[in-house]
Amino acid sequence: MSDVSEVDIIKAVACDIPLGDSFLDAYMMPSGEKRLGVEGIGISLGYTDRWFYNRTKRQSKWLRCLHNAGFTGAQLELRVIRLFQGKTYRGSSVAKTISLRDFIKLVTYEAIIQRNLKAIILLAAFAETGLERILDDAFAGRSIEFLLEKIVEFSKWTYEELEEVLLYNREEVRALYPWSGKDLSNRRYSGLTPPSLEQC
Repeated sequence: MSDVSEVDIIKAVACDIPLGDSFLDAYMMPSGEKRLGVEGIGISLGYTDRWFYNRTKRQSKWLRCLHNAGFTGAQLELRVIRLFQGKTYRGSSVAKTISLRDFIKLVTYEAIIQRNLKAIILLAAFAETGLERILDDAFAGRSIEFLLEKIVEFSKWTYEELEEVLLYNREEVRALYPWSGKDLSNRRYSGLTPPSLEQC
């Protein structure tokens, strides 16, 4: 996003979501919408804080496949409001953020297509605990230790065990969405990803 004037920047409350060896920086806008910072997303997936910028600043097969799956990549700049001793004050930084929907599509792509182990663990933990619940609890000041427990639990699984989880999820999705009766059992990502992602 290009330079934005002070008037155009939306103020938001910031909150960190610990993930063990990394964290997600979450933001809640005055409307109640929650978004995630792009720098933290890269780190949470095992990359650098510049990873998202570098992957989305130019057209590539990776970006095209994500767009085909409904990923917009639209960033929104937010002025961070921090809390200190019960009072709010404006931080000096502006955070670039993406929607939760884009985040889930990105993590799903990384887990299924790229076989990114960190993304697989995140996807499994979010599926079991619910990302909205995690953010609601974090912004309300309630404990989100349950997320760390899930991440630790899934981190101890072997790659084969995580593959079994993905296979189970494929069967569940196949039962819900049989892709118009077509037999996709011999396809690499059958039942789990839409046809647009299978071509990536």
